[in-house]
Amino acid sequence: MILMCGGTGDLGGRILRLLIEDGQDVRALVRPQTDASGLPKGIEVARGDLRDRSSLDAALVDVDTVVTTANAVSRSMTGEKGLTIAAVDGEGNQNLIRAADQARVRRFVLMSAAGMGRDMARLAPLMAAKQEAEKALWRTSMRVVVVRPDMFQEAWLGPEAGFDLANRKATVRGRGTQPHRFVAMDDVARLTANLAVRSDPPGVMEFGGPEALSVMDVVAAYEAAAGTELKVSHVPRTVLRVLDAVFKRTNPSMATGVGLSLFFDTHAGTWDDRPLREVGVEPRPATAFIEAVVRASL
Repeated sequence: MILMCGGTGDLGGRILRLLIEDGQDVRALVRPQTDASGLPKGIEVARGDLRDRSSLDAALVDVDTVVTTANAVSRSMTGEKGLTIAAVDGEGNQNLIRAADQARVRRFVLMSAAGMGRDMARLAPLMAAKQEAEKALWRTSMRVVVVRPDMFQEAWLGPEAGFDLANRKATVRGRGTQPHRFVAMDDVARLTANLAVRSDPPGVMEFGGPEALSVMDVVAAYEAAAGTELKVSHVPRTVLRVLDAVFKRTNPSMATGVGLSLFFDTHAGTWDDRPLREVGVEPRPATAFIEAVVRASL
């Protein structure tokens, strides 16, 4: 039995559906007040909350593998109350790790991020919590699998990330010159589903998409696909540092977005797409995503 935490979210839902299609027995941990009607029919639902340690024991009965993509950022950004990084990604992940270890779960698959380390954790509160979860996992008796993808194309290359085709504008946070391998969420889901059931998975899987592009390269790709020039405005790194410091005190979710922007603007990606190709995934290029966004905007 696989326990999926975060299955009502975007990435978690994709992983959940892949596991079901593969014929795996999957149980989804869903908060008591969350609508589970969007989950695949016939899936077992366990009501519980990472913030409530006592609610996790029943969910973990007969579970061999835990897969978690659960996080507080997306829901807190939409205004949902009570879901903080400290409570969910911090103490909540620690609750889940302790409960899983005590339940003698054999494997624990944690969604993290490429580039994880001291600098990323210092800049982004979510990543600080993820780093602590990684450390806690290595102290358990479980088989640890840490999944570290590069930036998601859907989150970092669309209109909400500052690429405003309607007004022919692009907002670049920092200088935009460091190369990264923006990766498709579906590709991340396919690899994670594979790692959840693979007989001998690696402890850490760090990877990205097939193209190494800087944000300024992304701007150029948008211009080429749209056949028009974009007016680029830069948010200086000094401003990003100030915003990061302010938001850490007032809005850790916002601080995570700003901090990650600053981290990726100052650190180049050193990983590649080989982990995806090794499991038969033909990764989607970032330029293909950009071309699809342009087509949808016409």
